[in-house]
Amino acid sequence: MEGKKLLIVGIDPGTTTAYAVLDIEGNLLHLASSKQLSLNQMISDTLKLGKVVLVGTDKGKIPHLAAAFGAKFGARIVNPEQDLKVDEKRKIVSSFDFDNEHQADALASALFAYRSEKSLLDKIDFFAEKNKKQDIKNRIKDIVVTKRISIKNAVSIIERKDDESQIIGKVIYEKKLNESDFLRLFNKLKKYESEKRLMKFYNDNLEKRLMNLEKQAKKEEPEHKKPVDFRENRIIFLDNLVKSKEAEIERLRSSIGRYNKLISGINDFCILKKLDTLGINEFNFKNKALNIQRNDMLLVENPNIVSDSVVAALKNRVFVIVHKKPISKNIENRLPFVFIDAARLKIEEHGYFGFIERANFEVEKRKANWVNKIIEDYKREKEQLA
Repeated sequence: MEGKKLLIVGIDPGTTTAYAVLDIEGNLLHLASSKQLSLNQMISDTLKLGKVVLVGTDKGKIPHLAAAFGAKFGARIVNPEQDLKVDEKRKIVSSFDFDNEHQADALASALFAYRSEKSLLDKIDFFAEKNKKQDIKNRIKDIVVTKRISIKNAVSIIERKDDESQIIGKVIYEKKLNESDFLRLFNKLKKYESEKRLMKFYNDNLEKRLMNLEKQAKKEEPEHKKPVDFRENRIIFLDNLVKSKEAEIERLRSSIGRYNKLISGINDFCILKKLDTLGINEFNFKNKALNIQRNDMLLVENPNIVSDSVVAALKNRVFVIVHKKPISKNIENRLPFVFIDAARLKIEEHGYFGFIERANFEVEKRKANWVNKIIEDYKREKEQLA
């Protein structure tokens, strides 16, 4: 697919139909018009030149011929809010040669589509050069332009780094989605929605705490009607108190800002729910807020403090535990979890949560011996049942 040229086609339907074909850089490749020009003929001729990603029209209401042509290629239609005026179109095509007004209108439609998307195409060029993705640049443009997704997500789909990307890639390239694929995406979506709600709840609590601190700081401002003997010391004390409250308010504002940033890019991060230990008291206290569910991942300060009842509760919910303090081999071998050392990950912590860039986590996850862990746990369960 990288070898095929990406095309932008402008169509002017009517008694005399005209169409113009540009490459993705805006260069004119083909311009034709005829009273006998059919949809199938346009499709056949255009297929020889490359793959269409954009179809342009000069009409505010998309003509049926343009819509049908775009649907055949899976291309996106670009149209103005209102019909382009004649003088606008002539200005757009002033530097090109054409045989008649129908060709001029088709060419204006194609150039309008190109100029509408040029800033996005330039952004992809810059990204590809900066991140050494020149070999897949056209595939990135194809997906970003036609599917309206982000550049990073398009790269993930092309390089297929995770299950979701493989599913989306299958939909884009093979045009199919089976039931198991749908359920996997649905479960991921529900998990992200749950985590987002939990983060919003925590964020709202921070907002309320911030408002209460601001009110408290105002109430504790120095009162100038105190007796003269105590006035100076009282002012100094309250001034320091206000400064302390202002510092805490600023810290909370910064924390809220970081949360908002993380929420906006939630799909780029893996979320860890934090526990100090795997003890029963810690679990009972924190789980009221964390609501640990199936497929969650934990960040545990000290994994060597363990309760059997907590292990039993987490066994069918959690498979991966990231730990800060070194874990004893005895506990690591005994517990039915895959343990990853936090020192190998870049973790940003906020309140009850830790956040890891998904790409960083996937690298470390691949290093873990998942298969042996599953086999060992299976053998252990069989021995217990024997």
